[in-house]
Amino acid sequence: MNKLSRRRFFQATGGALSVIGLSQLSLAQRSHHYGKALAQSTQRKVALLVGVNAYSRGGLQGALNDVELQKQLLIHRFGFNPADVHTLKEEQASRRNILGAFDEYLYQPAQRDDVVVFHFSGHGDFVRESALMEPFMQRIGRRCIDNSGDEPLCYNAAIAPFRYNQASEDAVEDIMGHTLLLMRSALAKKTDNVTFVLDCCYAGGGKRGNAVMRAIPETVNDRLEIVRSRISDIEWETQQDWLARLNWNEEDFVNAIKSPTGPGFFAGAAKAEQTAADYSFDGFIAGAFTYLLTQYLWQATSPLADTMLSVANSATRLSSHKQSPDFEPRISSDSNEGRSTAYTADTPIYHAEPTSQPAEAIILNTGASAGVNRLNQTRTNKNSTISSDNHVQLWLGGLNPQQLESFDQGAVFSIIGDRSEEPLGEVRQIAGTRLGLTTTGEIVSRDKSLSLDELEGALLQEKTRGIPDQIILKIALDDTLNSIEQQTIISEVGPSNSFELFPVQVGKTAHVMIGRYTETIKTNLENQAIELSVDPAIGSVGLLSPTQEPILTGSFGFASEPISAAIQRLKPRLISLHIGRMLALMGNGQSSKIDVSTEIIRRDTQRGSRVRTRGNTSEIVIPRQSERGLEQISAEESFMIEVTNNESVALYFGLLAIDPTGEVSVVFPPTFIDDTIDVIASDTANAIELRAQAPYGIVELLILASPQSLRSPLKTLSENAPKLSAISPRGPEDISTAAPADVSATEVMADLFGAMGTQRGGAATDTIEGTRLLDVNDVAVLSLLLEILPARV
Repeated sequence: MNKLSRRRFFQATGGALSVIGLSQLSLAQRSHHYGKALAQSTQRKVALLVGVNAYSRGGLQGALNDVELQKQLLIHRFGFNPADVHTLKEEQASRRNILGAFDEYLYQPAQRDDVVVFHFSGHGDFVRESALMEPFMQRIGRRCIDNSGDEPLCYNAAIAPFRYNQASEDAVEDIMGHTLLLMRSALAKKTDNVTFVLDCCYAGGGKRGNAVMRAIPETVNDRLEIVRSRISDIEWETQQDWLARLNWNEEDFVNAIKSPTGPGFFAGAAKAEQTAADYSFDGFIAGAFTYLLTQYLWQATSPLADTMLSVANSATRLSSHKQSPDFEPRISSDSNEGRSTAYTADTPIYHAEPTSQPAEAIILNTGASAGVNRLNQTRTNKNSTISSDNHVQLWLGGLNPQQLESFDQGAVFSIIGDRSEEPLGEVRQIAGTRLGLTTTGEIVSRDKSLSLDELEGALLQEKTRGIPDQIILKIALDDTLNSIEQQTIISEVGPSNSFELFPVQVGKTAHVMIGRYTETIKTNLENQAIELSVDPAIGSVGLLSPTQEPILTGSFGFASEPISAAIQRLKPRLISLHIGRMLALMGNGQSSKIDVSTEIIRRDTQRGSRVRTRGNTSEIVIPRQSERGLEQISAEESFMIEVTNNESVALYFGLLAIDPTGEVSVVFPPTFIDDTIDVIASDTANAIELRAQAPYGIVELLILASPQSLRSPLKTLSENAPKLSAISPRGPEDISTAAPADVSATEVMADLFGAMGTQRGGAATDTIEGTRLLDVNDVAVLSLLLEILPARV
C-alpha cells in the first residue's frame, strides 16, 4: 500500500466539472441487476410521451428530441411494443388532446400490473386559480394551497401544453399540478406501476447564456410586479371529473395535495424554485434531465431514489446550476389503501427491469433505406468500399453526452443480442455522418445466420471510438460583453488549433463562456438559492458555465480590470480546461472490457463509493449520498482509493485529480516511482491512501488502467500540468503568476494515446486521418466524484 498525502488535496466549490464534463459518476452503472440475462416481460407496457417546442413566448428546441429519447429507450431497452408508445408533438399536444389521449391510451384500458408511463417535455408555468375555484378555497378555509401566501395572489404549478391563442388570452389552458395528481391517483387505482416524468421547470424562464430555461417567461407590470395568468375555468370542471372517478370529496383532495407523497412514481426535472435547462449538446438540443435520465437507463437500472440521485448529480454539473430533480416517493410505502404496493425500496423507475443488455446504440434501419446523413470526409480504409446495400442507420442515445465528439470519425460497435454473450458482428460508422444522435454505418461483419433485415432493432455496444487529433475547446463570448470587448478577446487569444471562440448563441454547443458577472446573474443565482464560495465583483470578467453561472474558483478578477489583462490571466485556465476536455473524451467506464473496479475505503474500514467497468460484474454501491448523489468526506479524514485487477494479466494504473479551479494533477504514481509501484498483478488490488483537506468542494478522481505502461505520459502530464493550469488568482497582483506551458496540451495527449496502443490496424480499426482510435480493450478510464466537507466538530 502506498501512502500519499497532498497539502492541497483539492480546491473547492463546484463548477469546473460541468465545463470539462469528466464525471461518469453522474451516469454510473449502479444497478444491482446490471448485466443479468433478463427474460422478456409479459406485462402490458404503455406510454404517452408529450413534447412542445412551439410556444409563442420562449420557444424551445429540445422537447421533441426528449420524446424521441424516451421512445427509443422504452421500446429497445424496456421492451415496450412500439404500438403502445403514443406520442403528441407540437400542435397535437393541446390541453384537450393530452387529456383525451391520457384517458384513451392510459386510464381506460389500464389493468392491474400494467406498466404505465406519462412523460411531458415543455414549459412549466405558475398560474392563479380560476374564479370557479374560489368558493372551494373558502369552504376549506384556505387562501392558498401550494404557496405560503406571501404574494397578493395564490399561484399553482402547471404544465403548458401547445397554446393556439396564447398571445391574447387572459386565462391560460394549462394543466395544473393538482390535476396531474388526480390523474395519477386515478390511474394508480387500477395499477400500481405508474410513472409520471416531467421535464419542465416552475421557476423563471428565459435565456441563460446559450441555454433556455423551461418555464414560460414571466410578465412584469409597470410596478415591476410579476403578473400571473389565471387558469381557465375548464380546469375546475376537469378536476371535478377526476374527483368523481376517484370517489373523493373536497377533504380527500386537499389531503392529497398536502401529502408529501402521491401514488406510483413521480420524477421531475427540477424543484419548484429551480430551473430546468433546454441544453445544447454536441449537435442537438434536448432537456438536460431527459437525456441524462435516458442515457443512464441505457446502461443500468436501479431503485427510483438511486436513479434520481445519479441524474441529479449529473444534471447539476452538466448545466452548472442547481437543477436537482424532484421525485417521490423518497421512502417506500408498504400499503396503498389496504393493498400491498407493487414497489419497494428495490423497485426501479418505470416499475420494470430492462429486457435487454446495456447498450450505447441501436440499429434503426438497414439497407438502402438507411441512407447516408452526410459524407464530408474521406476515410483511409483501403479494405472495403461503401455499399448502400450494407448501410445501417444508428441511434446513439446510450452514449455519454460529454463524449459524442468521439463518435464522429469511424467509431466501431459490436452487435449484440438481447441475451447472447458473443457479438453477432460489427458495425463501423461512416465518418462525418452523425447528425445529433443518428448516424450512418456499414456492416463490417455479421453472423451468417442473420440477414441484414433481421438486424433492425439490434443493440450495439462500443468497441472503438475515434478521438480527433485536434480537440477543440468551444468558448462562447457571453452577451454581458460588448462587441468591442468580444473582438478584443478574439484578438488576444489569436488563431488556435485548441480554441474556438464565438458570440454566444442559443443552440450552439459551448464548453465554457467568458463573460462579466452582473447584477442579473447574481439575482438569478439568489432566486435559485445558489451560493458561491467566493462572490465575484459586479462587472468583473471571468469564466461562466453555458447556463451563465460563475465557475472555477477565483476565475473572476476585479471590476475595473482591463479586458486584455483579464484574458491574459484566463489563458492558463483555458489551457487546463482543454486538457480536461481531452480526458473527458477518453472516459469509458461504462464500456471498457478491461475487468477492473475501484472503490473508496473509509477510515473506519467502511466500504464507500464503488465503480467498475462493463467487464466487471460486481455490485455497485454509492453510500452516504448527498442530495446530489455525491459521497461526502470530511476534511482531515483519511481514506483509500483501492483498484482491483480482475484480469489474467498485470495492469498499469494511474490516478488523476481535477479540482474546481480546472487544475489537472497526477496523484499517482509520483514522478520518483520505482519499476513496480504502478503495476497491479492479476487478481489483486492496490490502494493509495489520501487525506482530504480544506478548501472544500467537489473533486473528481480519474483512475486509468491499461495493459500498456502509462508511466511516460503521466510523468509528462505531472511535470507540465501545474504550468498548464493556473493557481486560483485572488486579486490583480496574481494575474501573471502562471508560468507558460513547456509542452502543448495536444502533445501531452498524444503521448498518452501512444502509450495505450491506439492507432492499431485491423479490419475494424483501420486508421482514419486526423483520428486516434481507442478500443475498449486498450484502457479503462473510471471516474469517482467526491465532496470534501469541513471537518466535523
